[in-house]
Amino acid sequence: MKFELKMPDLSTTGSPMKIVRWLVAVGDPVERGQAVLEVETDKATMEVEALNAGHLLQQLLPVGQDASAGEVIAIIGSAEYLTVTANSTTAATVASGASHKYNCQFLLGLYERMLLIRQFEDRVKALFLEGIMPGTIHQCQGQEATAVGVCTALREDDFITSTFRGHGHALAKGLTVQELLDELFGATTGCCQGKGGSMHVGNPDKGMIPGIAIVAGGIPIAAGMALGFKMRKTNQVVACFFGDGAIAEGAFHEGVNMAAIWSLPVVFVCENNLYGASTRIDLVMKNTTISDRAKSYGFRGETVDGNDVLAVYEAATQAVDECRSGEGPVLLELLTYRLTGHSRRDPCNYQPKDERATWSANDPITRFSQLLTTQYSIDPAELTFIRQQIDSDLEAAVKRAKRAPQPVVEDLTTDVFA
Repeated sequence: MKFELKMPDLSTTGSPMKIVRWLVAVGDPVERGQAVLEVETDKATMEVEALNAGHLLQQLLPVGQDASAGEVIAIIGSAEYLTVTANSTTAATVASGASHKYNCQFLLGLYERMLLIRQFEDRVKALFLEGIMPGTIHQCQGQEATAVGVCTALREDDFITSTFRGHGHALAKGLTVQELLDELFGATTGCCQGKGGSMHVGNPDKGMIPGIAIVAGGIPIAAGMALGFKMRKTNQVVACFFGDGAIAEGAFHEGVNMAAIWSLPVVFVCENNLYGASTRIDLVMKNTTISDRAKSYGFRGETVDGNDVLAVYEAATQAVDECRSGEGPVLLELLTYRLTGHSRRDPCNYQPKDERATWSANDPITRFSQLLTTQYSIDPAELTFIRQQIDSDLEAAVKRAKRAPQPVVEDLTTDVFA
């Protein structure tokens, strides 16, 4: 059995608590009531005790990171689930050729976030098909590695801009399942108070401005944000997500040119899934290598396997570092494929069956789970537990979202600035 250790409410003001020091290493036995870590509150440094006995299976937050009351910070369980020992790092090198060696805690975090996005999207699709959820949806099944790989390379105070296909970006940047589901149900407790819906999710407090549904519309905005960061010398970076269809818009050329001439800290992230709505990329572009566009503006572009989360993370980390040191911008073209329609009523009849089969066999979550179990010796039971936990959490969140408070007529005139 496994147990979640949640951050107790130790702050007198409700402010986040910072992880100061882990007192127990991953793999070590833990007794009920034993101090597991130290946290810094607004008043003092305090210890957090285990509520269950077992072994420390996962440390979910690193030293120096803030945590809110109720946030899961560790997993404690029986020895049968133990897949790593204290301070262990794998000696294997990732299949993509990346040079880093990753610890199992980090890898499982990537897997859990990708799987959360997939299961969230599948659950939302079912709710729409059942006629329970209002509005429309544009989903990202198959593209989970792009969002997770890029957002993992960012700092908490970095920002992203997104599109109408933004659920995965939001979850990867740290928005909660609950605030997203509440938003999709139109509730006032949603991340945009029910006024954004599926196509405009975001939370500026977590580094994501609400999604912009206009194709390429986020590109000049990201450049403007990056200019602001540079002028204020905050050392922040913007990651700007858009699809391959955005390359044909004037806003793309204006935005990247602005970023280029002023060396702005923005990573332009093109999720190239081969289709702009239902039109294949080779029908509208002679040169289908999108990263080549960067050369004409005088900055670096790179094409990456967008279904390899570690390859994406490596490329994004390098790009973010370049931007933070004043060498940006960078254009990352992430080759991926959506396994669902452009929108909820799209049967994808324009995708050839053999092409779809090839990309389905290259599913980013399946690939990564195989890597974890074969090259990193992670127990498949650990992955099964993660899936079951996500299923359970999603089901509970859906029930809460259905009961979430709906707006009243007076809300029509709030948050209106013009």
